[in-house]
Amino acid sequence: MSERPGPAGAAGAAGASGGAGGGSEPARFDPELCGVAGPLSALSFEQLLDTLESVTTKLASGELGIEAATDLYEQAEILHAAAERRLAAVEARIERLRQG
Repeated sequence: MSERPGPAGAAGAAGASGGAGGGSEPARFDPELCGVAGPLSALSFEQLLDTLESVTTKLASGELGIEAATDLYEQAEILHAAAERRLAAVEARIERLRQG
């Protein structure tokens, strides 16, 4: 998962480094941190959006330390990118159906 646009919809750089410790590995989805059961691929589009909203609410609360907030922000980027890809796939499918 190297494509990671920001939660606000900005285009992300492929291969961006992740991890609160400044490591060079891309961040990976952490279901436990996001409060969901199962892998990212098992979440529906609606579940992706709900989870992203929940993570965003936690970030906006101001109750997290800098490390926890950074970890959650990375998860928000991953969720946003997954939702964006899922939506693009559905739009492409609809367009193929329209064209017959």
